[in-house]
Amino acid sequence: MLIRSVHAEETSALASLLALAFRDNPLNRAAIRGDARRRLRSNRAGMSVSLGAADFGAEIRVAAAEDGLLDGGLVALPPSRWPPPPPALFDQLRLLAIQGLPTVRRWGEVHQTLQTLHPREPHWYLWLLGVGPERRRVGIGSALLDSWLEGVDHDRSPAYLETDRRQNLGFYGRAGFEILRENEVLGTRFWSMWRPAAL
Repeated sequence: MLIRSVHAEETSALASLLALAFRDNPLNRAAIRGDARRRLRSNRAGMSVSLGAADFGAEIRVAAAEDGLLDGGLVALPPSRWPPPPPALFDQLRLLAIQGLPTVRRWGEVHQTLQTLHPREPHWYLWLLGVGPERRRVGIGSALLDSWLEGVDHDRSPAYLETDRRQNLGFYGRAGFEILRENEVLGTRFWSMWRPAAL
């Protein structure tokens, strides 16, 4: 397994991987009503748009297997890059066509809530960290996180994230993140976590 920056031609594959990785998360279930196939299709469109927005200055890392296939991905925004710019009009219309107005509105509520709670102090923001379901629990997520945090510590910058999965609290806690607050959106609990800057 190799941790490296994403290649431009891998963006579509990474969007598909992250769509599958987040398909069954609590917030996805709350925002995207319907079965797993509908959530995956809707998620893939959303991830494609998010990666396009991330192109304006995000750091995107992938875990690549020896055969070149992607096993995981991480998307993080450097200090002062939050929030990312809104999607282009074409992407907004594409999302509306694929996800439907109710889903788009629910995601809008999620993003508004997250933006309201987002810290004002400059920091690195861990936007997305996902591993393919069949490759979990073999250290891929930890490898991606550790690789990214090396750069964060080199910058002597704090870091911030949100997670809607209680089982992730220990994972991020072992990396130095502390629970900042617990909140709820769309009837779903999520946690904001903060990692102080390295001394």
